[in-house]
Amino acid sequence: MELKKIKELSNKNYMNVFHRQNICFVRGDKNKLYDTTGKEYTDFVSGIGVNCLGYNDPELVKAISDQAAKLIHSSNLYYNEEQAVLCEKLLEGSIFTKMFLANSGAEANECAIKLVRKHYNKRGQNRPVIVTANGSFHGRTLATLTATGQESHYRIYEPLPSGFRHVPYGDLNALKDALTDDVGAIMLEVIQSRSAIRPADYDYLVGAYALCRAKDVLFILDEIQTGMGRTGKMFAFEHHGLQPDIVTVAKGMGGGLPISAVLARGDVAGSFAIGDHGSTLSGNQLACAAATVVVDKLKNGLIDRVADTGDYLAGKLAYFKKYKFVKDVKGLGLLQSVELGDNINGNYVAAQLLSAGILVNCTKKNVIRLLPPYTIEKSEIDEFAEKLDDIFSVTNV
Repeated sequence: MELKKIKELSNKNYMNVFHRQNICFVRGDKNKLYDTTGKEYTDFVSGIGVNCLGYNDPELVKAISDQAAKLIHSSNLYYNEEQAVLCEKLLEGSIFTKMFLANSGAEANECAIKLVRKHYNKRGQNRPVIVTANGSFHGRTLATLTATGQESHYRIYEPLPSGFRHVPYGDLNALKDALTDDVGAIMLEVIQSRSAIRPADYDYLVGAYALCRAKDVLFILDEIQTGMGRTGKMFAFEHHGLQPDIVTVAKGMGGGLPISAVLARGDVAGSFAIGDHGSTLSGNQLACAAATVVVDKLKNGLIDRVADTGDYLAGKLAYFKKYKFVKDVKGLGLLQSVELGDNINGNYVAAQLLSAGILVNCTKKNVIRLLPPYTIEKSEIDEFAEKLDDIFSVTNV
């Protein structure tokens, strides 16, 4: 189908909630995408961090195909072999003892919020408040939007659920002051990455963890974007030696299929009872079969590859600091960004790269965010860097 017809049908039938670029992809292979005209693009977006194995990975395709022919879904009314195998593999070697499977990052965070409240209700304590950080992003359900520390995201949906308190990201004193007797948990991101890439300082994260232990408050890390190998570790908190009570993951977990997880340890892991939480589609056989391939690959060398390739990408990006209009280069592993000056139109840079066959994500109008597949080649990073340099070299500031 031609792009014009696709746009016509989409604009006619789909709610107008996405700012779409004037392009439609029809197939992918390895780290490349192809549009309706057959033009090839090297992908540094990976479906917003979802397609971690790139496109047409033989093992992933076979697992999905075989499972689809066998059994796609049977519901959580019955035991599920694929679900049981996935949970065993993901928990093995981790600090966590139990997990719940969901379908999206927002669902996983919603589950984590409910788990905290059930934990304290079970103990007979009234501690419903969860402290989060300004600039955070935790999802688009009403509860996770309220947890999100960005007023522009949630004001249009008032009245909002109660029980959330926002403090400045990176301010340990503000976090400490927010821990009143009704607080049950602190919920943070190791790297804020919804817009600009903002890694938390080591001292801040370690301090937040220490506050939780001292105040008997649960420590939740939202690793929807950073978990499942994205930073060169299975979980980004491993870079800091932390032991959160709850962690949430999604994005690349299913290699492109919708699946997410809440992992917990200690007493909180056993807080839910039968009927306390659930989801019709969660942990279905098809998504679990795909996620098992991802977990197996991560634990058999892919994480090390991400760490190596991420260092290579970071080294290439450091070169661009020579341009006066580049404010900063930040990131970890294969989650990186180039922040431009306020007078530089990042969307223009992204559009120029698009024309040159490179897909990137522009956020906050001046941040070029990179989330390539874990399979990205160093030669493809070289190609991206050369084309970005060509664009920057003729940018007048």
